[in-house]
Amino acid sequence: MALGNRPCRCGSLKSAATCCYDGRSWHKAPVVLGLRTLPPASTVDKCYMKELGSCDGPISGEHLFTHSIMRLLQGDGEFSISGVPWLADGETRVLPTRALTANCLCQKHNSALSPLDGEALRFFTVLKSGLDKGPCAHSIVSGHDVERWLLKTIKALAASKNLARDRKSLPGVFASDIAVLEMLDDPQAWPAGAGLYCPMMTGQTAENHNRFQIQPYTNQSGEIVGLSASILGLAFVLMLQPPDLAEVPQLLTARFRPGQISVRYPAGTTLIDISWDDGRSHDPLSLQFVREIET
Repeated sequence: MALGNRPCRCGSLKSAATCCYDGRSWHKAPVVLGLRTLPPASTVDKCYMKELGSCDGPISGEHLFTHSIMRLLQGDGEFSISGVPWLADGETRVLPTRALTANCLCQKHNSALSPLDGEALRFFTVLKSGLDKGPCAHSIVSGHDVERWLLKTIKALAASKNLARDRKSLPGVFASDIAVLEMLDDPQAWPAGAGLYCPMMTGQTAENHNRFQIQPYTNQSGEIVGLSASILGLAFVLMLQPPDLAEVPQLLTARFRPGQISVRYPAGTTLIDISWDDGRSHDPLSLQFVREIET
């Protein structure tokens, strides 16, 4: 079957030629959220998007991490977390997914952001399958949507006072030049150098586990400027402004917005192409010899 007639790698169930394949190359466009064009309605006090003036419905119990992704990470085992202010430094605790909710979005805005949840779920589903030595696959995701999902996650953690540094709860304030709502709505609103970094190196051994570990990055005023996260044992850093490499030297050798992540085994390879619309060249990241560990 011709490549263009096959199901698209993005999982849309459309043919590739009518979706992400133009006959020569693959590209997954970021989803259009249209937050600024939502019809005006009202404001809900606890909703962190209330400045848009388009709140509707009661405040919703927003999961701090997308519920479907927590269930995916949990698998047949348990979901554990570390790095929140109500845990001791270095402590990891197993929790039911229903325990990790916060009242920080109205129903309308929670729904408006849900496409980001769907794209992140697909990314981590394919990644987990590769780490679990599942069937080899070749998929494609929008990197901008994964970035914005991480921004959505850190915003929910900040709004619910679930971020800490040195065991001290942070007030949840972002640096003044970080336009969170604009960056959620429009991938082109991200400053040059802000975005997703992968500090892992090609060939590095990863630890395959279901923990979600988080650590905020703050400036000298204690304002949030980014987030370090370990998901499925893989390290990611999201910077919301161009990083000061003297402050985060691990990013000196990190891949900025990798164009592909591959998980290689003797029996085959799982590939995830990551699309970007920033006009840059994006290097791939290859992981090998992933070992499973007890949680």
